[in-house]
Amino acid sequence: MEPPKDTTGAVVPSKLSPELLQPLVTVVATLGLLGAPSGGILLAGGSLRSGLVALSNRVHGAMEHGHGEPTLLRHRLATAAAAAAATVTRQWREAVAKVEATWATAAEDVARLRDACGTVATAATSSTSRGDVEAAIAHEDKACCELLVAARALPVATDLAMVDEKVQRHEAWVAEASAGLEAASEATKKVAEAMKEPVEPEERRQWAVVAQEQLGSLLAACHGAASFYGHLRGHLEDIEATVATLGGGGPQAPEVAPGGVPEALKAALVVPEVLWTASARLAKGHLLRAVRLARDVLVNPDATKAAAVTQHCQEATAALPALLAPQPW
Repeated sequence: MEPPKDTTGAVVPSKLSPELLQPLVTVVATLGLLGAPSGGILLAGGSLRSGLVALSNRVHGAMEHGHGEPTLLRHRLATAAAAAAATVTRQWREAVAKVEATWATAAEDVARLRDACGTVATAATSSTSRGDVEAAIAHEDKACCELLVAARALPVATDLAMVDEKVQRHEAWVAEASAGLEAASEATKKVAEAMKEPVEPEERRQWAVVAQEQLGSLLAACHGAASFYGHLRGHLEDIEATVATLGGGGPQAPEVAPGGVPEALKAALVVPEVLWTASARLAKGHLLRAVRLARDVLVNPDATKAAAVTQHCQEATAALPALLAPQPW
């Protein structure tokens, strides 16, 4: 199979797949969807809406990173400044690791929101009303009256031989009435307790079911974003180890090209350079604006702005192949 090429005809490395960047787009698109009525769900730690607004701020911060490190590293390598190149590589790796950690934290936030929505979604619904309580109390009053009647109905017998039988029947009557009162009292207690327990309205519970599913998708996208930057960090760790050998000579030193930069190092730099730059350009050109719109939708649901979020995300997806074109040395 012929390797994929960009619009200039240059071969695009297989490690530069648009799928690596797609989770960033999915995060923003899903935030836009969550601005529907489900955002107003009350959770144990506050509303879902407030949690999502805080999350959108974190996502905005994670996406708002620079991308000047590759250009600076190229300059340091071209001028044979090995020590300076090592410093730039370390700073670049640390910047990537910071973004990766932010996405990992975002995923933890989403997981908490999803689980809280799950609690609301599975909360018992109840048809218990004040009328049910009143009916239970009336039944208990009736049982109490029956017990009083039974207790006051002293056994009377004209024949001494019938006294024991009358007493036994009376005792059985009282016992039955007493058991009836106990059962009625327990039923009243259960109905009253059901009235005290917070019960989610059915509509709100259904919103929570929808939100839980959407948050599941959002969680997967956040994990995907963290994995993307982890993938990028792994490349930079390898490059950092290679740069550390520059200028030292010996059998481990890479082959130096006529321009002063080892060919193997040039090849290794392609993937992290393109991915880091592409993620920054994707955010600046499409996603940061969409995140701000999604945040507005979360605060004040607006169908027009929600549609704009979707549109920006569609444009971002379409732009991915062009953003992944490598730059020549």
